[in-house]
Amino acid sequence: MADPSHADTGNRTLPAFLLIAAVLLSGCSPETSPKSDSPAADGQPTVGASLARSDSDLAARYRSAGGYRDVYGLKHVESRAGVPILTVWSRKESGYGSEFDKFDKTLTSFLTGTGVNFQQGYVLTVYGPDGTILHHYDTTSEKSP
Repeated sequence: MADPSHADTGNRTLPAFLLIAAVLLSGCSPETSPKSDSPAADGQPTVGASLARSDSDLAARYRSAGGYRDVYGLKHVESRAGVPILTVWSRKESGYGSEFDKFDKTLTSFLTGTGVNFQQGYVLTVYGPDGTILHHYDTTSEKSP
């Protein structure tokens, strides 16, 4: 006959096991949030809780040059194919609407002055203050085979 003390241990082990499995599967880790300036494998910047100082500094230079005042983060990296990938963090909550073309032109004009080459087009993603994507604009063209 089974020892009743072992049955009680099994009743406590299963919930503990399920709790540990849930934590492991949720992706929790003791590390801090990912940095917003670390590009993913495909060259795309990721969005994190904090901006790198260089992203904030570039945005300040953009604003000083006459750029939009609500831009508080600005980053550009190149994809493996050499296409600029632009990421903007904005305080706007609903996007640029009819002003988007003007915003885009002031941004690319400023970045051209810093040496960014837009010959192959570019990909621009604008994030709102809560991390919502306000705009995703791709000016690259697909090459025919």
